[in-house]
Amino acid sequence: METETKTPVIERVWKERISSIDEVPDAVTVRKAVFVEEQGIPAELEFDDLDVKCPHLVVYLDKKPVGCARLVYKEGKCYYSRIATLKECRGKGIGRILLEELEKKARSDGVKEVYLEAQVTAKGFYEKLGFEAYGEVFQLDTLDHQMMKKKLE
Repeated sequence: METETKTPVIERVWKERISSIDEVPDAVTVRKAVFVEEQGIPAELEFDDLDVKCPHLVVYLDKKPVGCARLVYKEGKCYYSRIATLKECRGKGIGRILLEELEKKARSDGVKEVYLEAQVTAKGFYEKLGFEAYGEVFQLDTLDHQMMKKKLE
């Protein structure tokens, strides 16, 4: 008897404007799991005043929120921010989907170059997707980070 393999359903959902972080509960769930619980970042550092100024993206796998990110526009630049994938879903392409969606949105907004503050442990992942590191390593929310950028041509 053959077993039918079910193809996972992946959904990408943008929330353009929010007035409270409570309006994106699935992003909060993922960020708490990854940044607060797994990485030990204090919740008061994880959630900031930029949250209500940013479009938020959540990726769902079979209706379960498994990844999230936000786009931050500040000082004339576009930053990918708070990029997170649940630990049990890493290596399944969710991170790549998040970055592709962020890039589509940035391009549609007319952005020519994007930036991110990469955790040093994730630098290789971003480099594979065309980002280049620059500057010195710095501490952000208790973890080592380095600035990265990518031209959108």
